[in-house]
Amino acid sequence: MDDRALSELRDLARWDSELAERAAELRRLDDEVAAIRSAAEAVGAFVAGLPEEEGRRGAELGAAAIELGERRAQLAQTEQDVVGAADDEARALAERARARAADHVAVAQARVDRAEAAANDLRRDAERVPAELPSLVERATRVESSTPPTDESSLVEWASHAHAELFVAARQIDAQRECVIREANELASMLIGEATYGATVAQALARAEAHWVSAPGQVSESR
Repeated sequence: MDDRALSELRDLARWDSELAERAAELRRLDDEVAAIRSAAEAVGAFVAGLPEEEGRRGAELGAAAIELGERRAQLAQTEQDVVGAADDEARALAERARARAADHVAVAQARVDRAEAAANDLRRDAERVPAELPSLVERATRVESSTPPTDESSLVEWASHAHAELFVAARQIDAQRECVIREANELASMLIGEATYGATVAQALARAEAHWVSAPGQVSESR
């Protein structure tokens, strides 16, 4: 009886290990589904907001360019003032005004440079972000190839269904493991003569095997 019970306990431990591996794989897939959905939503949001963002950055660049033109005109005027100064005092004043105007030009130029860089970044993103869709579709197909999505909206819809299916499958395996754990603890408790409830299957098996090795005579008598 004890030999058979211990053998059954070992079988339960193997089954629990297999179930744990399957559960871990389902949760890994669910994490991948969540990552795909997040990326697809980001692509969709970027594409939807692209026209407005292009307008905003274009307006910033236009305003910066206008300011730069005005500052350059002011600098040119101060340079003329320096050349046309009537005396040393007037020339000194004109030089200080020219220096301030040059600083204003430098600040305006930096603003233009930043605006141009932002506009260029957006143009690059406008090419790069939508190009991420094929790789997302490929990742989704590796998770579930029966109904492959084709764009960001179908990817999001696919991810919702895939998450629901994986969640249900994982819960079913969790329920199976609970049954296995309960049965394993019942067997272990019977074998060692004390309750092991709350132990994992591996822990229950370890306690039963330790008892079997340490008290062979007791096991033999019980048979």
